Amino acid sequence: MNLRKSVLFALTLGFSGFYALPVLAGTATCDPRSGSATAYENSILRDLSSSENARGSIINEAMNSSQQSYQISCNCSAADASSANGVLIMYTLQTTLPLGHTTNYFKINDHLDVTTQVAIPKNGNVTVPTSKAVSDGTHHWDKENTGICAQQSTQDNLITGSQGNIDLYITTPFIGELTIPRTEIARVYASSATVTTTAPPLGSPVAILYLSGTITVPQNCEINQGEIISVRFGTIQASRFTKINTPPDGYRPIAFDIKYDCTKNGLPVIPNNDKLEMILEGQDVENQYYLIARRRPSDNKADIGIVVQDAGGTYMPFAQGVLPMNQNGLGKVTLTAFPINLVGGELDTGEFEATATLKVDIR
Repeated sequence: MNLRKSVLFALTLGFSGFYALPVLAGTATCDPRSGSATAYENSILRDLSSSENARGSIINEAMNSSQQSYQISCNCSAADASSANGVLIMYTLQTTLPLGHTTNYFKINDHLDVTTQVAIPKNGNVTVPTSKAVSDGTHHWDKENTGICAQQSTQDNLITGSQGNIDLYITTPFIGELTIPRTEIARVYASSATVTTTAPPLGSPVAILYLSGTITVPQNCEINQGEIISVRFGTIQASRFTKINTPPDGYRPIAFDIKYDCTKNGLPVIPNNDKLEMILEGQDVENQYYLIARRRPSDNKADIGIVVQDAGGTYMPFAQGVLPMNQNGLGKVTLTAFPINLVGGELDTGEFEATATLKVDIR
């Protein structure tokens, strides 16, 4: 019995070694010769019509980054580097974005998904991500000055990642202007291989693709006819403003109105389960409900904050705070505000001010 177990064990090891060798033979990782991936910056600046601002609309953009070339260094074996047939580049495309509404679409924000196609030599535009590596169909060797192996004396200049297409899919329509901050949409990896290989080993990315820009739609909302909403708290006696997280003794909160009109250019079709919302965002916030109005010069600690309440006395958060809106896009919200002492004790005299922004969105 023990002998049979030993024989079986030996056979299993032999089989595993035999199986692994063909998969790895003739392949190698490649890294940017410069030490870092080439960044391809794509931008979009687009005005949409009202009809385009709808769920399911697709915005197609050709990549418009620079055509800056880069070189790679592959960890080829000596035999592969000096081979009479040279080596191929196997490209793998990946993205770090979360999955979007369907296959090959990935989420940029609450309104946009993106699908990216990268031009690969002799393959046309290839969709990100790749399920298997794609060969460039070119034999890289010194005799044509297209080397990619570390041992080769020439280096090919590559631009894979600089060309292709970007499709933006509107998942939820929006109001006014939508800003896309610099967002990574794809990574390009390169490996070397003596023959076409579907799953070569990967090094670091050789190119990274980014997208940024602004998309504007005619539908917009006017808040207080475009004027800044100013809330003035008046003069406060320091001796009455000493209790921590509390307004001055006897202080009456200041009421103010926010009037909005989203009807001048009509509203986009709001999808089921979404609604029109007004979002309150503070510039400097503590504990989400306190808008910082002043910081002490000595230690930068916030000592005065602002609290905003709705008509029912509920504190409004300054981080994605949602104010109620009429779904016809026309109405008024009444709020109250008051200052609070954030540190306790008598405060230094002087002025204080704070800033918050309002944005109307569909979500």
